[in-house]
Amino acid sequence: MRQTATALLTVSILALSMFSACSPAPKPKVEAPPSAAFNSTPESAAPPLTTSVAPAPKLPEVQNAIKRVFKDAAVLHPNHNPNFFSGDFNGDASQDLVVILKPVKLDEMNRQFAPWMVRDPRSSLSPRARPAVKQDEALMAVIHGFGNNDWRDPEATQTFVLKNVVGNDMQVKTAKEFIEANTGRKLPRPQGDLIGETVDGTPGYLYYATSNYSWYDPKTFKGNDSTPGPFHRARMR
Repeated sequence: MRQTATALLTVSILALSMFSACSPAPKPKVEAPPSAAFNSTPESAAPPLTTSVAPAPKLPEVQNAIKRVFKDAAVLHPNHNPNFFSGDFNGDASQDLVVILKPVKLDEMNRQFAPWMVRDPRSSLSPRARPAVKQDEALMAVIHGFGNNDWRDPEATQTFVLKNVVGNDMQVKTAKEFIEANTGRKLPRPQGDLIGETVDGTPGYLYYATSNYSWYDPKTFKGNDSTPGPFHRARMR
């Protein structure tokens, strides 16, 4: 009887072992792939957009440009903000520098053969008239760019000194912005960027055309631009 029980137990153990051996092994667990929100890499990200932007003027280089053109005849005006900025105002694809000046030596500023042209864009006199610079008045000087270094170039000396156009809220405007802001009005043909501002309570724009700077008043402009002058041909747009 005891032998029979032992035999049955042995048979049961063998049968259980054979069943376990024939059963398939459990599959290893596989970790789920990370979601797309955590699978971005610098390589898969869109590359940043790059544009060629002219570097903004810095005070030391602005002071150098004033010294190069005017020597000691004028200095940067301390009572205006901003008192310098840049843009391509004569449309030759070279950056120009605008500075607000305070005259220091009137005899130098008014000498006959000075290397700059004094103009009054808001005067009713001839556009070529050379008005006198007065004591303590604020002047706007535009130093035209030259060569690869634009207005920073040592040979960039062609300069217009403009009277009666230093106003408030001065901003550089592209020709496209100018046209969009004055839709439906009769417009001049600026060769480059413009300076939008308010002078003596009148909003308008200072612009370059026909080799001279002119003032555009939207309320009074009747059209007086002709063919471009000999200085700086307009860039193609």
